[in-house]
Amino acid sequence: MQDNTRLIGAVDLDLMKTSQIFGIEVGGACGLYENLVRSGLPLIVMDFDTVDYSNVTTQGYNISEVGLKKTKALENRLMDINPELDLKIIDGNFLTCDDTLLDDIIKGVNIIMLMTDNFYAQAKGNLLSLKYQKAAVFAMMYFRARASEVFFQVPDLTQACFRCAVSARYKAYLEEGFENDVKSTGSTIFHTYYLNSVIGHICLAILHQKTEGLEFSHWFSDNWDRNFIQIRNHPGYSMGENQLFQRTFGT
Repeated sequence: MQDNTRLIGAVDLDLMKTSQIFGIEVGGACGLYENLVRSGLPLIVMDFDTVDYSNVTTQGYNISEVGLKKTKALENRLMDINPELDLKIIDGNFLTCDDTLLDDIIKGVNIIMLMTDNFYAQAKGNLLSLKYQKAAVFAMMYFRARASEVFFQVPDLTQACFRCAVSARYKAYLEEGFENDVKSTGSTIFHTYYLNSVIGHICLAILHQKTEGLEFSHWFSDNWDRNFIQIRNHPGYSMGENQLFQRTFGT
């Protein structure tokens, strides 16, 4: 049996048990899902990919898991953490998944997690989040993991949706034929875990926004407009001539 006594005061254990996260793609989020389960959350996770040797160094898998479906490797890990876990694993592609199945899933979840750098998957997740008025979290790394981003939207709380926040990205993909050629080369497991930790904090804060007296209670004020987080992992990183981080943080 999982012992959650050390979580008392940080999270509402009953709230966690009755909440539900829908994770789209596993990949580097494998460790994130593990830690959400350690925090007391049930999960639904969808992916179609297979563990390969490169995933061992950057995503936290083990050699013994190479060749397994990422969903199966994750299932084995999660059930080892909590054998009583409420877990649903879907071996499938989010972009081609049956709409009826997605509708049934999303109606019952609290947060949709787009743990993919695929623009079209993120755009589809944004539409479903808006359609069903569900909170959503989007994350991706930039070139060589020198920086990364986390965007989150919560109905009746945040002002901008994902499309509003990255409208230039939508234009590039949908009107200008842009194709993303950024791969995970140059990243390490530390980049992955750092990003996962930020995402995990955001998820717990979203779930506890309306609770009282807990470490994750009321992190956000009404009409929150600071829901696009960019994380610099390399001291020399900037975004072209705009020098994003110098301009924003004065560093």
